[in-house]
Amino acid sequence: MRSDYKILFLYPNIQQCAMMPYSIGLMTALLKREEFNVGLFDCTFYLDDIGTNYEHFQNSLRQFDWNERGVHFKENSMREDWIRKVEEFAPNMIAVSVVESTYSLGRQMIECLPKEWKDTVVLWGGVFATFGVEKILGEGEGEYVSRGEGELSIVEFCKRARDGERLDDVPNIWTRQGGKLIGNQMRSEMVNLDNLPFADYSLFDDQAIYRPMQGRMWRTVGLETQRGCPYTCTYCNTPSQHKLAKDEFGGNFFRKKSMKRLHQEISYYQKKYAIELIYMLTDTFLAVSSKEFDELLEMYTDFRIPFWMNTRSETMTKDRAKGLDKMNMLRMSFGIEHGNPDYRKNMLKRRVTNEVMIDGFRACADRNFVATGNCIVGMPEENRDLAFDTISFCRELPEFVEQTGAFVFAPFHGTELRNIAVRKGYYDDSLICEIDNLESSMLDQPQFPRAEVLGLAKTFGLYQVVPKSEWHWVQAAENETKEGKKIFDQLVAQYLGD
Repeated sequence: MRSDYKILFLYPNIQQCAMMPYSIGLMTALLKREEFNVGLFDCTFYLDDIGTNYEHFQNSLRQFDWNERGVHFKENSMREDWIRKVEEFAPNMIAVSVVESTYSLGRQMIECLPKEWKDTVVLWGGVFATFGVEKILGEGEGEYVSRGEGELSIVEFCKRARDGERLDDVPNIWTRQGGKLIGNQMRSEMVNLDNLPFADYSLFDDQAIYRPMQGRMWRTVGLETQRGCPYTCTYCNTPSQHKLAKDEFGGNFFRKKSMKRLHQEISYYQKKYAIELIYMLTDTFLAVSSKEFDELLEMYTDFRIPFWMNTRSETMTKDRAKGLDKMNMLRMSFGIEHGNPDYRKNMLKRRVTNEVMIDGFRACADRNFVATGNCIVGMPEENRDLAFDTISFCRELPEFVEQTGAFVFAPFHGTELRNIAVRKGYYDDSLICEIDNLESSMLDQPQFPRAEVLGLAKTFGLYQVVPKSEWHWVQAAENETKEGKKIFDQLVAQYLGD
């Protein structure tokens, strides 16, 4: 077996979104097991003109200091360093892992390579590769895209590339050759999560392990306890993953790791990386039976490593909150998404009542962990009044719940809401959501203009804590004018400061 075949991972991450991706760690372990020579270029810590984040990204975070753990950012040219890395590593293949909001950055990095590297095999993977395959291949003749689960197909693809065999008939792999789109069926074999190797993060810089949470920096890794989700929310692409697996080969995308395997994996990360925090990479962490939760509680009390997780309020009970406290959970998020029950039911396919959602928060009272919620503004058919239904709901949450922020809805490929937005004329289906391009990452709705959506997202937390009699000041702070920014800073200092 040749061990000199070189595969270079490109991680076109958004600036300052510090989290070593489990996917690259897993693929690194799989390819190293097959004796490939693997390298990495990580864009996370570059302060460059590409890969920037939303202007108000930091407003949703507690204040923290990167220097606390010696994290530093690079001010030199990311493109020049990337080209230098390619020339020094001399890869036979470049593997790019992208979500939709990072695809444009990945494409720019590939296109800036000198002509002598233009014939290098390029393989795209990640969530966007599954649902935006035709968009990717529309821009790259001769490139390859891995759809669906990549663990088995990517290893087969790399072996074939190494051995000089044909690449256009590998399961899950799509390509464009001679102007013709070639799409292969999904692999019928589902990945057994218990048989996957532990993620290998050795290619990342030492500082990449640090992630901010609750005002400090933690040595953090992600942990996949489940893959998939039993719910069908229209703003999420997981339901499309389920449909893809079922339609193409009758597979069940929703699977769980065994407690034995989770115990082994946590033990490995604890010893290998001296982790201080675990980020649960699970759509709905508490989508488990009572028996499964009791087993999880028993298993995790061997570690009690602080962790973050996301779940739905109807999966929380007082007993579970008590158990999570015993497990030493640091922080959790409930998916609220919207405060109007009719809109939530009809547009988002979430049939839970406001009362049940609030009960989920109340179950977390008198616990040591922090509970908060996630909301979304700017979804199809929404308007300012509906958005304020969400604000009103958040104002009714128990006092111990941390102030809740709002994400601006992004019409990602693979979500039902994107399809609805396209049908209603709120979004051009030819577009790709780019994190630094509001024209492509937000809906264009006459009843809810983009500027108004952004203003509400910016001041969402203020509307929850400022007395209604003072809301005219918050509304003034929505404006991106010099005076609006001044009022915003004053309100933040007064109501959200420590």
